[in-house]
Amino acid sequence: MHKDLKDRLTNISQKIQAACLEAQRSEKDVKLIAVSKLQSIEVIKAAYSLGINHFGENYAQELDKKVLATPKDIIWHFIGPIQSNKVKLIAKHAHWIHSLEREKVAKKLNDALEKERRKIQVLIQVNIDQEESKSGINSNNVIDFASHIDVNCPNLILKGLMFMPKINQSKKDKIDSMKNITALQNTFVNKFPACNVLSLGTSNDFEESILAGSTMIRIGESLLGRRS
Repeated sequence: MHKDLKDRLTNISQKIQAACLEAQRSEKDVKLIAVSKLQSIEVIKAAYSLGINHFGENYAQELDKKVLATPKDIIWHFIGPIQSNKVKLIAKHAHWIHSLEREKVAKKLNDALEKERRKIQVLIQVNIDQEESKSGINSNNVIDFASHIDVNCPNLILKGLMFMPKINQSKKDKIDSMKNITALQNTFVNKFPACNVLSLGTSNDFEESILAGSTMIRIGESLLGRRS
C-alpha cells in the first residue's frame, strides 16, 4: 500500500509542478488536500508519513473519529454539505470549511465556535453551473453572503471561494466555467482583498484548475486509492 501511495503522490506532484510551471506560478501557492472520506486510518497515516498534512472529510462523525486516531498536527478540511445537527462536531475539529452556503448554518457555526473558543477559516461554496444536484449559492449572491459573514460571524475567518464545476462537461463548457470562476474570483478579491483562496480542482481537472488560479486542489482516490 505504502509504495503504491508513494508512486501516486509522485505522479500527482509532477503534474502539479508542470501545471505551475505552465501557469508561471510557484508550487508553494497550491495546497494539495487529500480527500480521505471513507478511507481507513491506516491510509491516512501512510499518506501523512509521506508528507501529506492536509486532509478533507465530508462527514462530521467520520471526521470526529479520525481526528482522535491520527497525528495532532494534521490540518482538517471539511468539504461536504453541512448538516445543522452536525455543526458542533465540525466546530470542534475542523480547521477549514470549504462548503459554507447558508446564513443559518453560518450563525450556528459561529455560536458553536464561541463555545469552543475557536475560530475556523471558511470558504463560500458557489454553484457556478447552477446544478440542482449540488450545494452552493448562486454566484449573484456571493458578495452579500460574504458581507453577512464579515459583519455577523466573528469566529468565521472568511478566506475565499470553493467551486465544484460539472464533471462531464464539453471542452467548451469547461472553458466557459473556468472563465466564469476566474471572473467571480477576481471580483470577490477586489471586494475582499484578504480572501484570495480558491478551492478548485479534483482528480479530473486539477491541472486546468491550477492554470485558472486555484490555490487548493482536492484529490481523493487517484491519490489515496480506492475507498473501502
